[in-house]
Amino acid sequence: MHITQRRFTNVVCFEFELDTLKYSRSDAYGMHSLEVPYGSIGMDPRVSVERNSALFHGGIVLLFWGVAHCLYALSHADLFGLIFLLPGPVCLVLHALAKTSITYLDSDAGEIALLHDRQFEVVIHEIRERRKKQLMDWYGRINFANDPEEEIQKFHWLHSQRLISADQLHRIVTTIRNAATHEQDELDDPSLPHQ
Repeated sequence: MHITQRRFTNVVCFEFELDTLKYSRSDAYGMHSLEVPYGSIGMDPRVSVERNSALFHGGIVLLFWGVAHCLYALSHADLFGLIFLLPGPVCLVLHALAKTSITYLDSDAGEIALLHDRQFEVVIHEIRERRKKQLMDWYGRINFANDPEEEIQKFHWLHSQRLISADQLHRIVTTIRNAATHEQDELDDPSLPHQ
């Protein structure tokens, strides 16, 4: 699955592969790309609004230039010189209107930017679902060979990531505690020979 988002100078591409997300972003500052497993993408979003700084700086310069040129034109009785006041405010208005809302997600390989457009919900849903599946594949099984308290902490973490429900967490914790108690009872059973 391949999704491309475009907004002004920002172009963001997502290529959803089986186990990894291939991501690239190009904007006025350059281009970067990364490949990251879904399980290493954090789901604590940070929202930012970016504006075109060139329009702002150009608007300020054109505003000063327009005022200076207008004063010069008026000192020579040239009313046509007032037209030079227009470009600066036009650039400042365009700067105010041309904004891009971006959600950033952290990952082990760097930040992933999602543009707020009509495809935003599709992209965030796809990342969330693939992340959930991969984390459950990695950590979703009970390993009875591990320390029971460490296993319980692992499942509390999965619950904190909203990957398992409170009911599922309760059932898993009960299963782990029952298995640990049963194992302890077998060790304490006096009928078993000790070596």
